[in-house]
Amino acid sequence: MSNFLAIGGVSATLQALLRDRMELPAGMARTDLQVTISTPQPEDDAQAAEPTRVNLFLYRATENGALKNQLIPGQGHPSEYDHPPLSLVLHFMLTAYGATDDNGLVNETRAHFLLGSAMRVLHDYPIITDSLTTIHSPPTQILHSSLRGEFEHVKICLDPLSLEDLSKVWTALTRPYRLSAAYTVSVVQIESRLVKTLAAPVLTRRIHLAVSKRPQITNVYRTPVLPGEPIGDIRARVLQELTIEGENFRAAQTWVKLGDLEPIGVQPASDREIRIVIPDDIYPTDADHPLPRPIPAADRLRAGPQTVEVQILRPTEVVAGGLDRGVVGVDDQRQSSNHCVFLLAPEIVSFTPPSVAAGGFAGAVLTVTGQRLFQSGIKTVVLVGDVSIPVPDPGPGGPQTETSIQVSLIALGLTTPSTPVGPYPVRVMVNGVQSLENMTFQVT
Repeated sequence: MSNFLAIGGVSATLQALLRDRMELPAGMARTDLQVTISTPQPEDDAQAAEPTRVNLFLYRATENGALKNQLIPGQGHPSEYDHPPLSLVLHFMLTAYGATDDNGLVNETRAHFLLGSAMRVLHDYPIITDSLTTIHSPPTQILHSSLRGEFEHVKICLDPLSLEDLSKVWTALTRPYRLSAAYTVSVVQIESRLVKTLAAPVLTRRIHLAVSKRPQITNVYRTPVLPGEPIGDIRARVLQELTIEGENFRAAQTWVKLGDLEPIGVQPASDREIRIVIPDDIYPTDADHPLPRPIPAADRLRAGPQTVEVQILRPTEVVAGGLDRGVVGVDDQRQSSNHCVFLLAPEIVSFTPPSVAAGGFAGAVLTVTGQRLFQSGIKTVVLVGDVSIPVPDPGPGGPQTETSIQVSLIALGLTTPSTPVGPYPVRVMVNGVQSLENMTFQVT
């Protein structure tokens, strides 16, 4: 298990690898080579000649984002979660020293020999495994003990830093720039010391099996009542009947869910058709509720698009048990259909005045009464012929309500040309849905 020794283990591994595998220039004994792990130190400026050495400077450690939330594969219990290891990428700077005195001038050729030899070693051994041992006696493992047996190997890669980036490192060290090579070592993982959490075992297993299909809605529309009334109009008012077409509607129990209302129990007309009356302020009675129940004001259906869903209850076979063979039984399972949409339309009962003289629009106010006429925050307009009059809140006579709205008719006098004498249909549109009534306003 990797621990806090892993970072130092990488430095020790690189040090051992370079000491064992580096080739040395002529006239230099292996005992003369030093591989140091430190911040680049100033040499004796009084002498041109430098001790021969290679220095590794760990100047940065970053997190590997790809492994940030991943546990070490093959370790721990399969149900453990939380506290993944800290996965790091280490950034090293390799610098060689060994300048000589050449008739009073500094000669860094030997330092370049050492840098080339060190870079060749790191190129030849990009991955350091447990099996890598020293070639000089006595043979020992090069990989530090803190990194052995880990899932992630130590991988070395030449980092193509620009001259500007390298210069910034030397500037931060307040040292003159020297020829250096940058390397990244990844991935180094340090495991968390926090206790990992185990998921609770399954105490009871339940497998449901049903061969029947769930209900499917294909069409929703207002049930035609009058002769010649078109089939398929998705607009409907409260207390009007909806026809729901589809399949797989018959079951032990069937419900219809309209908008955000509670599911309402129904008896399907057939396996492919359901009819239901849109409730106003009282839930209808059903098998679950033998008495009517009031619908809270905040939950009542509002004008605009409303969803329709069919729910059924069917018996399913169940295999239940713990770690034993289980027991086969029967359990009721509720299945839901897809969603379909109908448009709940506002309703106009009456309006006053029924007529206005041409040219008298400036002071005239039209009052419309009905149901679902206004809702705060939802756009409502009164349509008189082709003129759309927004419903403000408050209106000319005070606050607008669901059952009564008021608008000024001055807009009729601002049309070009002015609204002529004649009858005009009056409609109310709330949340994009127009009323169904055919009522006429007269300009005399």
